[in-house]
Amino acid sequence: MSNSREKIRKILFLTGFELKKIFRQKHAAVGLAVLLLLVGLCSIGTWIRLNHHGENKFEGRIMSELVNGISFSETALLPGIYILLPMMIGILAASVFAGEFEGGQIRMISIRPVSRTSILMAKFMAVSIYAYICLFFLMVISYAAGAALFGFSGDIVVFGPAFLGGNAPIYILNSSEAWTRLFLSYYLAGYSLISIAGLFIMFSAVIRKLTIAIIIPLGIYFTSYILDAMPSWTAFTNSSPQDTS
Repeated sequence: MSNSREKIRKILFLTGFELKKIFRQKHAAVGLAVLLLLVGLCSIGTWIRLNHHGENKFEGRIMSELVNGISFSETALLPGIYILLPMMIGILAASVFAGEFEGGQIRMISIRPVSRTSILMAKFMAVSIYAYICLFFLMVISYAAGAALFGFSGDIVVFGPAFLGGNAPIYILNSSEAWTRLFLSYYLAGYSLISIAGLFIMFSAVIRKLTIAIIIPLGIYFTSYILDAMPSWTAFTNSSPQDTS
């Protein structure tokens, strides 16, 4: 039992040390600045779209009535979790392992009486914590921008295909449940980023070359994303052929 507690204590100490290293690098500040830019662009795009199509209706409700701080924060999460944040977290995860291996920092840490498993777990936990910090920062600034521009809260429209793909329904969610959906969306998005961090760290531990450790996992992720977005074979077989006569 004492050995297990000592291992946990060392991992937590190393995790804190790795977090300090992350926030001392430019990656952390640049990542937060990019999220701020994302929210700014989404604010401009949403405002322009509402001015041109705000009178469109869905289930008898004017679309502009369904845009508020909560729905805007959900909208900002989509490009963040599908494209921007996976790239940010993946590159950071590769740099804290493969980059330090190339620079020799890993060898210096390995000299100390700490197991390699503890080092690997500490880096993984540090990147995971930073991923949730990014998500929390995105949620706060996107809600603040949406609340200032479109209102604090209210009913929201949930675009099922954007989150679940396929023929998922589009429906209006009551304001009493909107906050729960917002928090759950960002919380569960963290698990997606943690899996991506694990993928990049795994390749970094095997390849130990920063450039390759970034390119290969990114290729795997975006290839999987493209294949998932492509229409399924059953969609082609079930569709009726058009009459060309």
